[in-house]
Amino acid sequence: MRYSYDITPRPVELGGGWRLRLLEDGDEVGGGVFPVVPDAPAGVAWWRGLSEEERAQWLRRAAQPTAADAHLAHLQDEAWHDAEGTAYEWLDSRDHV
Repeated sequence: MRYSYDITPRPVELGGGWRLRLLEDGDEVGGGVFPVVPDAPAGVAWWRGLSEEERAQWLRRAAQPTAADAHLAHLQDEAWHDAEGTAYEWLDSRDHV
């Protein structure tokens, strides 16, 4: 058996974020969605907790150079890492089958 995964972007109108497909010999056997859910108060707290250097890094990754877009980029990054972590957990469980 060959196990792999695929993470693809989800349309913004469906909540953005990422779609995870878990693959066994090329066939989808599971997966999930990892949407991005903006929260303005949480975004403000997140922004205030950053150093100037961290703010500059997130602004470079943002679609527009605003704190809100920087937070959205951060949420996208977190969602992708959540999807990848889920994929790795699944792959690790396959090694023991």
